[in-house]
Amino acid sequence: MKAAVLHGAFDIRTETVSDPACEPHGVIIKVKSCGICGSDLHYYRHDGHDGTIFGHEFSGDIVEVGKDVKGIATGTRCTAVGFAPCGKCYWCSQGKGHRCSDMALLGYHFAGAMAQYVHVPFAAPGRNVFPLPDELSYEDAASVEPLSISYFSVNRAQPKDTETVAVIGLGVIGLYAIQVLKAAGVKQILASGRRPSRLAAAKACGADVVIDAAGQDAAKIILEATGNMGVNTAFECAGTQTTFDQCVDVARGGGKVMLVGVYEDALTWQPLPVISKNLSLIGCLGGNFPASIDLLKTGKASAKQMITHRFGLDGVADAFRAQNSDPAAIKVMIQP
Repeated sequence: MKAAVLHGAFDIRTETVSDPACEPHGVIIKVKSCGICGSDLHYYRHDGHDGTIFGHEFSGDIVEVGKDVKGIATGTRCTAVGFAPCGKCYWCSQGKGHRCSDMALLGYHFAGAMAQYVHVPFAAPGRNVFPLPDELSYEDAASVEPLSISYFSVNRAQPKDTETVAVIGLGVIGLYAIQVLKAAGVKQILASGRRPSRLAAAKACGADVVIDAAGQDAAKIILEATGNMGVNTAFECAGTQTTFDQCVDVARGGGKVMLVGVYEDALTWQPLPVISKNLSLIGCLGGNFPASIDLLKTGKASAKQMITHRFGLDGVADAFRAQNSDPAAIKVMIQP
C-alpha cells in the first residue's frame, strides 16, 4: 500500500510499504480522510523521527476484523482512536491497560492513518472504534478527534452560561473550543489569533469579539471588554510564552487558565500573579468522541469552517508544507 513516511525534518515522502496485518484483537480500516494535526508538525519540524507514519485524525471503512473482536462488522463507517498499552507497567499488571503509563500511540509510536490502510489494535465499539451516523461525512468524522479535545477542555472548565471566556490561539483546537463554548451557551466569547483566515473562522464559529493579535494588544482589549474585570476562564490554545502570559493577565480573580496548547519550549513565568489572583491552572489532555460525534450530527459544531486544503496521498509533501507554512491553512486533509 501507499503511505506517507517521514525521513527527517521537513522531509516526508509517499512510499510503498507493507500492508498492515490484522491482529486477533484489532481491525483494519481503509482510510478515507485524515487530517494533519499540529502535533504532527512538532515531529515534522525536527530530526530524529525517521520512519514515522502520521495520522490519528481519520475515518474510513472497516475491511477486516480480528477473530477476538466482538461487536464490529466489516463495512462499518467509523472513526477510531489507536493506542497500545505496554503490558509491563503497574496499571497493565492490574488489568487497567487504558491507564498505561507507557502507552504507544497510533501515528507516532506505530503506523498511523496517512496511508491507504491502518491497523487499530484492541478494537472495541464505543471505546476506541466509533461507528458513524449517516449525517457525518468522512471529513466530518476525521474532525472528531480534534473536536473531542476541545470538548474535553471546555467540559473540564465547566463554564456557566453567565460567564465570559477568552480563547487565545486560533488553531483548530481553539476554533472548535469556540464552537463548543457557543453550544454550551456561554455569555460572551472573546477570541485572539494572528492569521486573517483564522480570525474570520473565529467569527464564523461564534466568537463575539475577535482580536487580531498581530496588530492589537490582545490582553488590553480583553480587559477593556470586560470592564477591567477579566474573564472567568481563559483557554490557552497556542502553546507559547506570549499566549500563556496573556491568559494569566486576562483571567479575573478566582478564575481559571486552561492549558490546552502543546508547548515546544519550556516556559519562564512569575507565579505571583497566579497566587495573588487565586487562579487555577488546569491541564487539559483528553477527549470525548461520542459527545463530539453528537455535536457534529446535530449541527452544534461544524468542520466546514476548518477544512481549507485537500490533498491526495501522493501530495503529502505539499500538504505538510501547506499546513506548516501557508497563512490561509487551518486544517489540511489528506484523502488516500
